Amino acid sequence: MRLTRYTTPFFCTVFTFNALAQSTPADSTRALNEVTVYGTRLDQVAGQTGRYVTVVSGRTLSQYPVASLDDLLRLLPAIEMQSRGNFGTQADITLRGSTFNQVLILLDGMRLNDPLTGHFAGYLPITPAEIEQIEVVRGPGAALYGPDAVGGFVNIVTKTFAATHRPDGVEIGGTFMAGEYDLKTTNAGFYGQDKGLRLAGGILNNTASGQLLNLPGGGRNDFKLNTYSLSGAYQISPKFSAAARASFDRRDYNAQNFYTNSPSDRARETTSRDWYQGQLRYDWSTRARTELQLVGNSSTDDYRYTPTSVASSHLMHYLNVQAQHQLRFSDKVQLTLGGQADRRRVRSNDQGIHSVWHQGAFAVAGLAPTSGLNLTAALRVDHDQAYGTEVLPQFTASQRLGDKLTVRGAVGRAIRAANFTEQYYSSIRPGTVPNGFNIGNPNLSAERTWSYEGGLDFQPLPALTLRGTYFNRYGRNLIDYVSQSGAQVIEKTGLANLNAAYTYRLAENLFAVSTQGLELEASTRAQLSKGLRLEGSVGYTYTHLNVDGNITSQYLSNVARQLVSGNVSLVHRRFTASLGGVYKQRTGQQAFASATANEAQLTPDYVVINGRLDVALLPERLWVVGQAQNLFDAKYSDLLGAQMPGRWLMAGVRLALRR
Repeated sequence: MRLTRYTTPFFCTVFTFNALAQSTPADSTRALNEVTVYGTRLDQVAGQTGRYVTVVSGRTLSQYPVASLDDLLRLLPAIEMQSRGNFGTQADITLRGSTFNQVLILLDGMRLNDPLTGHFAGYLPITPAEIEQIEVVRGPGAALYGPDAVGGFVNIVTKTFAATHRPDGVEIGGTFMAGEYDLKTTNAGFYGQDKGLRLAGGILNNTASGQLLNLPGGGRNDFKLNTYSLSGAYQISPKFSAAARASFDRRDYNAQNFYTNSPSDRARETTSRDWYQGQLRYDWSTRARTELQLVGNSSTDDYRYTPTSVASSHLMHYLNVQAQHQLRFSDKVQLTLGGQADRRRVRSNDQGIHSVWHQGAFAVAGLAPTSGLNLTAALRVDHDQAYGTEVLPQFTASQRLGDKLTVRGAVGRAIRAANFTEQYYSSIRPGTVPNGFNIGNPNLSAERTWSYEGGLDFQPLPALTLRGTYFNRYGRNLIDYVSQSGAQVIEKTGLANLNAAYTYRLAENLFAVSTQGLELEASTRAQLSKGLRLEGSVGYTYTHLNVDGNITSQYLSNVARQLVSGNVSLVHRRFTASLGGVYKQRTGQQAFASATANEAQLTPDYVVINGRLDVALLPERLWVVGQAQNLFDAKYSDLLGAQMPGRWLMAGVRLALRR
């Protein structure tokens, strides 16, 4: 099997080197469990959260064989990226068998999800140079952050906004590469701190003329992807600080078969996002802190199905304000209280003009009643124009048993209302909506789910951590698109711009969906010899979905039954060699892709491996870089018929200067 062929060396590498690393000092590995997780709202260390959490330090981002942040997430354990293109073109993010709309993305604790569609969740208005760490928290987070955090949430913590104490200094760095198909990629930025002033900024640019697509009509997977960001913070007084950020994201790419599997699809898409964020923080004492954050976000999307068709144009505005007060009564008791309110608005030529207000108040308490036992309870009262007022509870617990084993469990409720696309897509589209298009449904009810999980973290060797988690989620009224005849859709919606002889996918509330699965992970940070270190993780996820009525829906059908993902790096002052890969297997889930004779079809299973080698010209300052995306040239499609790139080679230099 291809799984055995590619993943066996992966696992053998990790475990062989760990056998050689038993003498690694304990203090070099404790960071695997003791890193602070800001996304819990209590600044807990990972081992106390009761959750399966992955934290990626910003310092290690350059070690991964990737060219964008969504490509990085693809290599982390127990997170599934359903991609339409590499280099950050577009990818849906799913956790624990969720749809892409059921994962919440945060930037310094502020919601990033676009009000139009979850397809834009990977359009992150931040550059790697500003990132302190990336936190992936699996399982519900609605009690902490409100709707959409059903499968889990991803929190990006930045150096300027984080409540951390870094030494004064300046860091400047960048990776500059060129490659096949006119590829040019730039990832550069800086961070500086001096006497209470912090400044950071960067650029992340990927452009290429693209590879030829084996699709009707040909075409190339060309793209122009540009992200620019600048942020700063100032310590106005010993207790009072302020921070601000402005970020701009611009994308222009071939979107052929991104959203349909029709042979006539020749789509192109351009998007933009302007993100403005401000924060005020007041430290009353070492045990009390108040934060106020404000975000203003404006984004656009222009989608043209064929070169001669009328473009679907959308303008989205999002305003979000949040306040919280953290109290640490003692080492055993801490509390966070807060509130949040936002307004989402869309103006669209095929969806109309709509706006929604949303508010919530939350409380999170952390208790450590006995040695090694940590309990966290959260409660949110949430109000939305779509579903009224809801109470969202959550409870987690972790118990450390000796020096090597921690057991943990969690239960929580989550809710999600339909976004604007799910409610109104194509509703006022001029002309006749093409065959195979999605159709919105304004009568959708909100999704409601309960989730349960239990797991353990085991450290048999100083340099090896093993994790295992069982999860179970039950949801009602889950929203997805179901294939129906044009006549059926016309009867349900009353839309006059549909053709009764066509087939469409109508957004519907599925009766009930139960999801259960198993997540396994092995991670290491092993000192093999003086100056040589092994770092990496490999994860296996099994997910089983059961939909009442045996209905095959569009996006739930894409969820991997089995997923293996991981990365491993050999780090030396003279070189860094990295390998990352994904194996994905889906069973009997190709109904949407094979509905036509189109060559654009889903791939039932595939393996993709990326590789990278950095060789130092000036140790710790200048490297020559070589990188291969899709090293073994796998031919595959991850969503509908969007054809993913084959092997893509590139090379360049990496620079890092510190003072």
